Amino acid sequence: MNEAIRVSLVSLGCARNLVDSEVLLGHVAEEGLAIAREPEDADVVIVNTCGFVEDAKQESIDTILDACSLKQSGDVKGVVAVGCLAQRYADDLREELPEVDAILGITDYSGIPKLVRRIVNGSETRFTPTVDGGKPKSARSDVGRVLLTPQSFAYLRISEGCDHKCAFCAIPSMRGRNRSKPEDVLVEEAQNLAAQGVRELVVVAEDSTAYGLDSHRQRRIHLLLEQLAAVDGIEWIRLMYAYPHTVSQELTTVMRENPKIVPYLDIPVQHISGPMLRAMKRGTESKQVRDILWRLRDEVPGIAVRTTFIVGFPGESEADYEELREFVSEYQFERMGVFTYSQEETTPAFDMPDQIAEDVAEARRGELMEIQRGIVERRNQSLLGKRMDVIVDGHDPEGGGLVARTTADAPEVDCIAKLPLDSAAVGAITTVDVRAIDGYDLVVSSASAEADS
Repeated sequence: MNEAIRVSLVSLGCARNLVDSEVLLGHVAEEGLAIAREPEDADVVIVNTCGFVEDAKQESIDTILDACSLKQSGDVKGVVAVGCLAQRYADDLREELPEVDAILGITDYSGIPKLVRRIVNGSETRFTPTVDGGKPKSARSDVGRVLLTPQSFAYLRISEGCDHKCAFCAIPSMRGRNRSKPEDVLVEEAQNLAAQGVRELVVVAEDSTAYGLDSHRQRRIHLLLEQLAAVDGIEWIRLMYAYPHTVSQELTTVMRENPKIVPYLDIPVQHISGPMLRAMKRGTESKQVRDILWRLRDEVPGIAVRTTFIVGFPGESEADYEELREFVSEYQFERMGVFTYSQEETTPAFDMPDQIAEDVAEARRGELMEIQRGIVERRNQSLLGKRMDVIVDGHDPEGGGLVARTTADAPEVDCIAKLPLDSAAVGAITTVDVRAIDGYDLVVSSASAEADS
């Protein structure tokens, strides 16, 4: 019997991209190809690229070049680029990287196994996608994915694309307009994930609160969450990427009253200054954003609010930044990320006047993150001696114990809790006591009387 063709996939970028990678690998496995963990062990390397900001684009290019070097040395037979960068810069990549065998962008990846066989079996014709190869794929079922996350959680992508026209963002030009997946399809996906032992669903989209607008002309995220919460085996549901002015009272009611929906919301605000929100084309005003954020505190007791901000956007004055800094100190976000503005081609902000110097933007970012470090440290100190539930993601790669998360922590972007080895099963939701603080992270031990493995 001939040895199976081996495929290695390097997934870059966001959680939505990771789901694409999992779907792609699902097609690979279904067609009888082998999945290699390391690129050097593969016959074909597939790079799922990110094209969101400059650093991500450079990482994607560097990763493609690394794969091409393996091809040039004879360690692999082919290199394929897919995803956002390939969608956004397909012509440039074809011209600059002729050693790449195929560039597919964001499309239906069911044809990947056939393409891989074509590369390995010696075709000298460079593959150029036809029909829908250059168009964002439609919203379809992600059942059958090969999970790249720990057993504890999986991402559930509820829609594709975005209808917003934010001045700094190229995502709509890459992924198209919002397309919601049918609710029954998503419930089926959740059931499939639960059957694989997944305990937490992390709900993602470009704009999760727009779910249902295209299909039902109404926001239905609260109705979807209720259906997902009814799936046996799913214990935690976490909502990411809510748009600031579209968080309804129906949504906060479901979050407050359904015990499976953790009291956590990721709501990227991007700025709090009115002039900046208007320049960014966020479609909302400062007072509206403030009112919704404070309403979250009232309507979902104990909620952990995560947000992101952009500093250094063109025209950001000292007064704009000072307003943002004061609000960060006032609101005390449980979790926060800050990015410096990235000047992206094809976006309205690219040619805006009054571009901010990089060192000024970096200084502003550093100051905000220092404020946030103090907020997280004080919050962690308040948790000493407290008892809480955590979900165990796996073994700590930097220590001898386990890594877990509280309900206030999304995977890969937030803080962790460190558990002793063998104190809980990987994938379990278990009750712990907070014993110590380690920077941003908690050091915990199993609560002897109430451990739930």
